[in-house]
Amino acid sequence: MKLSNVRKILFITLSNIGDAILTLPVLRALKDNFPDAIIDVVAGPRPEQVFKKDPRINRVFVYDKHARLKDKMAFVKKLKAEKYDLAIDMKTSFLPFLIGARYRTSIIFCRGRSRPSPTKLKHKRLVHLDKLKPLGIKYEEQKNIYIDDGSRDKIEKILQDSGVKHADILIGVSPGSRSHLKQWKRKGFIDVISSILKNPQYKVILIGDINEAGLSKEIAGAVKHPNLIDLTGKTSLNELFALIEKFSLLLTCDSAGMHIASDLGVKVVAIFGPTDPAEYGPRGDKDIVIRKNLKCSPCKKAQCKFETHECMTAISAEEVLEAINKIL
Repeated sequence: MKLSNVRKILFITLSNIGDAILTLPVLRALKDNFPDAIIDVVAGPRPEQVFKKDPRINRVFVYDKHARLKDKMAFVKKLKAEKYDLAIDMKTSFLPFLIGARYRTSIIFCRGRSRPSPTKLKHKRLVHLDKLKPLGIKYEEQKNIYIDDGSRDKIEKILQDSGVKHADILIGVSPGSRSHLKQWKRKGFIDVISSILKNPQYKVILIGDINEAGLSKEIAGAVKHPNLIDLTGKTSLNELFALIEKFSLLLTCDSAGMHIASDLGVKVVAIFGPTDPAEYGPRGDKDIVIRKNLKCSPCKKAQCKFETHECMTAISAEEVLEAINKIL
């Protein structure tokens, strides 16, 4: 399909920060293919800040999925009045149709299909980009996260105030996750960080959102080392982008931090259990995924049916350290 006279675009992204990060290549492709078009974004409350400072974006419309039906109808009416030429929907919803966009991504329902074999699984980032193919929109591989200068300056000051020197090698650790099933054991992080900090050239920085501050505090309290800096919940999302950009490596579970680091080209050691790295893992050539090859993993479930959480508890600190040392 050849698109013509595309002057106004609506980009509908996903509700969680990590998922929204995986849709950013689509946004980049839209800007590269239609450099003069106005691009508006529909996002959930959590990932709004991903787009708020991005100069590629004209406006961000925050959609609350828990809103009353009356409010949702008013929201659709508001978007329809904008008269978008093109609507790109990562949710595969009826919204592009309801607002009357001239061009739009298709609605494909997959109910009833059997689960694809592991060899046929596609990374979610590529699945999102595939939605552009019928429209003839192409993407060139690049970094997609926008980081503003103000956030970079703020992070520089925070690091200086924390005693970080120019020659220090920064290793990020993101121990938390939105799902407790995707979290590795606290003692594992404590043992790994304690071993890393035996090298005085390294400084370890704990990151995560405010909900993970308690976990990081426990880890920092157990390690008790001057070269361990806890910045969990102490940065805005844009500042977190600027912080992760400075890492030589990020140790993480399946988390938003992992997707941020992967997009920015930061090396990753990722610990996976119930989720599938073929779909959600880091994408760098030197990245390492650590997981146990169990019959039940990846189960993609919200609860462990065996109540053992073996896919995560069986991963040892020695395995993780070996991966970190291999990259560093």
